[in-house]
Amino acid sequence: MGRRMRIISLACLAVAGLVVAGCGDDNDSTSGAAQTSAPAAPTTTAPGAAADMVGPDGRSMGRVTFAEVGGRTVVEGKLTDLPAGFHGFHVHAVGKCEPGPPAFTSAGGHMVLGDQSHPVHAGDQPVVLVLTDRSTEIRFVTDRYKITDLLAPEGRAMIVHALPDNYGNVPTRYTPEVDAMTKATGDAGDRLACGVVRRT
Repeated sequence: MGRRMRIISLACLAVAGLVVAGCGDDNDSTSGAAQTSAPAAPTTTAPGAAADMVGPDGRSMGRVTFAEVGGRTVVEGKLTDLPAGFHGFHVHAVGKCEPGPPAFTSAGGHMVLGDQSHPVHAGDQPVVLVLTDRSTEIRFVTDRYKITDLLAPEGRAMIVHALPDNYGNVPTRYTPEVDAMTKATGDAGDRLACGVVRRT
């Protein structure tokens, strides 16, 4: 009887040893896989840019920022002291915000990259909707331009216009042909705020 118990005990010890060894192999395999797996690709964001917006009298009217994420440009604006309603909101071709009169015509027309016409200028953007408290916030993503386009040698400027941009959407029943002002600016009108785009 004693000999039989010793044999059973030895068998149990052998089985336990195999289980422990098997667990050790799994741990070693997992550890090895973790050590040989490729590291996550680093994410990088290009240097940003910003435009501090001012009115013709020099008062501050907010800020617009630009950042490149995943090959696209994220635009964010917080603006104040504007009339309630919709307003054209564009990147203009020249980085000058001279008060005029007329105000801010020094910024030239919309930023154009290549052969473009309104409303597909690189600088054409969504209108901003200003609230009754004269403030607005806007955020959108565009692939029409990059930070390097904004930091061109001639500079760029952000403009908020007095009127909405109609994006050239004038039905033919109103006029036989869209006029030059609609083709160039979407009839967005005077320039209420301007900010030179600078690297941040």
